[in-house]
Amino acid sequence: MPELTMAEIAAAVSGTVAPAYAGRSFKGFQFDTRAMKAGTLFFALRSARADGHDHVRDLRAVPGAGAVVRRDFAAGNLALPLLRVADPLRAAQDLAAHVREKYGAVKYVGITGSAGKTTTKEFAHQILAHDRRCFRAPLNWNNWIGLPFSLLQMSGREQAAVFELAMSDPGIGEIDRLAEILRPDVAVLLNVFPVHLEFLKTLANAARAKGEILGHLQADGCAFVNGDQPLLRRVARGRRGRIVFFGSQPAHNQVLLKKVVRQDGHSRLLISFYGIEEEFSAPLVSRTHVENLFAAILVAQALGMKNGAIQEAVARLRPLAGRGQFRRLGRVTLIDETYNSNPEALKRTLQWVDGEFRGRKVAVLGDMLELGSEELRFHREAGRYFAGLHFDLLLTVGQRAEALAAAARRAGFPAGRVACFRDAAAAGEFLRRDLDRGREAVVLFKGSRGMALEKAIAEYSNG
Repeated sequence: MPELTMAEIAAAVSGTVAPAYAGRSFKGFQFDTRAMKAGTLFFALRSARADGHDHVRDLRAVPGAGAVVRRDFAAGNLALPLLRVADPLRAAQDLAAHVREKYGAVKYVGITGSAGKTTTKEFAHQILAHDRRCFRAPLNWNNWIGLPFSLLQMSGREQAAVFELAMSDPGIGEIDRLAEILRPDVAVLLNVFPVHLEFLKTLANAARAKGEILGHLQADGCAFVNGDQPLLRRVARGRRGRIVFFGSQPAHNQVLLKKVVRQDGHSRLLISFYGIEEEFSAPLVSRTHVENLFAAILVAQALGMKNGAIQEAVARLRPLAGRGQFRRLGRVTLIDETYNSNPEALKRTLQWVDGEFRGRKVAVLGDMLELGSEELRFHREAGRYFAGLHFDLLLTVGQRAEALAAAARRAGFPAGRVACFRDAAAAGEFLRRDLDRGREAVVLFKGSRGMALEKAIAEYSNG
């Protein structure tokens, strides 16, 4: 983490501090008092559920701690370094922008899209870390709070840093602010799917919101945009920097994913770079994650990594929890796709499992969240699509997914092979009772993060 004096921080965030504390320095930056360590500066953030100012007095027990507070905070006789600002969250963002400027020699990567951001970020980090010092944002720290506090964890000794940019309500303008802080050298616009429609309303609005990242691309930077999606091609028109379209359609892309071949537990990607073909082999299976790997390879190339080094790194990729991770229990293969779900990602994953595996196939599908007023329509469409595949059993978790199950039955999937549950653990218990581990089978678990389908896996696995 950077070591910054209170005076430098105050200048960066337009804050005021008592002269006696101006020389105090901090090595860590936090918004959760439970994670505070010695020499850490706490930002008293306010949300609908809590106000960090209520915990500022707890910092007296932390050696060398300080706090960023609102100007009107009543400190009383509290003997603690306090930096007073108009808004502590805005101050954290401004300080992160200052750190990004301070560590200007680092190459910054920003990834956005409706799905696959975290997977692409993790793949890009694994590849880049093969031959250079690379930082990546922890977990899915990708919003107004997560991105700035990720930047504040950097040491400045990195050569590359990879971040993801996401949005919540209201959507429009959020990625614009995050990109303003990050100012990426390399930007990736992965896709746009029906996600966050409860506040974005239309897919065109979602594309426009995602495209905000392009407005802050460095002048000599490079942006990779999924050219297979017309809405993304549209938002990329006229943007500064070098725009490279990537995808599988030759008419719309300069860089093509020409072929994906599954062989001996690996996925072989044949990529055409402006007509020059290269092959990369990775221990991956899901076609969805192969597309994330495609984008990660392009990031590594843009940052000067040679194809030979990329190929070596790709061959050593490690699976990511909740994103196509495999586990064997007896003769049953569990596919953990519990990290998230949306209509397009679900369709692709079901299609892949249906085509990839023979024998018994079971799907445990949870609610898809943040789909807005059309959420039931999306679940019904998924149910009709599911009925046309070759699965043997459908378990659903959540009230919305009941519409998926009903649509599958109406489309011809046998009612006796459908079961609906309100919570994930109950679905796992059903599997534990009814699915024989001595027979070959594949079980896919996929749902939005809020459905906690990992509890179904745990319940089935621990039986």
